[in-house]
Amino acid sequence: METWLAATLAAALLALAIGRLKLFIGLSYRRRDGDDHLAVDVYTLGRLVRYHLEIPQARIASRGGLPWPEAILATARGRTETSAKREQRFVRTTWRIFRYHPRHWQKLMNQFRYFTRLYKRATATILVAVNCEKLTWRTGLGTGDAALTSVAAGLLWQLQGQTYAYMQRRLKSMPHPSFRVVPLYDREGLDIELECIFSIRVGNVINTIVTAIQFLGKGDNNQWKNTRSKVS
Repeated sequence: METWLAATLAAALLALAIGRLKLFIGLSYRRRDGDDHLAVDVYTLGRLVRYHLEIPQARIASRGGLPWPEAILATARGRTETSAKREQRFVRTTWRIFRYHPRHWQKLMNQFRYFTRLYKRATATILVAVNCEKLTWRTGLGTGDAALTSVAAGLLWQLQGQTYAYMQRRLKSMPHPSFRVVPLYDREGLDIELECIFSIRVGNVINTIVTAIQFLGKGDNNQWKNTRSKVS
C-alpha cells in the first residue's frame, strides 16, 4: 500500500515537473540576393532536448507549366530534397473530385469547415499561453525607383507595426521588438532578416491537445462522423 502511494506521488510530481517545463521555439528566416534560408529550432532543458530543422535552399520550379515550391531540408538525419509531385497529385485528385463527384466535393468542404473550427479553437487556446521572447525584423527594399522605394518602405513600416499590434493582442507577453526598414535606392532587391523566439509551458500544450479532443467528442463531431461515413 505504501509502495503504491509512493509511486502515485512520484508520478504526480513528475507530471507536474514536466508540465512546468518551458518549451522554446525559435524561427529564423533570411533572404539575401534571391536566396532563402529558414531555420526552426525547438528545445527545452537548456537545449538538452532539441530538434533542429533547416531549409538552406528554396526555389520555385516549373512543372507542367505551373510554378511549384521545392526546397532542400537539412535535419539531424541528413539532407532531403523535396519534390512537388505530392502536391501535384493532391491538386489533380481534388480537381477530379470537383469535376466528376460534386456531391463528394460538398462533403469535403464540410470536413474542411469542421477542421477549420477545430484549428481556431486550438489556436485560441494555445496563443494566450505563448510568450514572445525575442522579435527582430530587418528588411531592405529597393524597387529601382527612388519615389516608389520610399512609398514601399513606408508601407512596410506600417505592416511591421500592425504585425506587432496583432501579436501583442493575441500572445501572453511581447518584448519590445527590433524593427528596421532600409530603403535600397541604388538597386532592386528584397533582403529580409527575421528572428523570433517563442516559449510555452508543456502543460499548456497538453491542455490544448485535451481541448481539441474534447471538441472532437462534442456534438459538432456528429456531423463529421456522418460525413466521414458517407464519403467512405
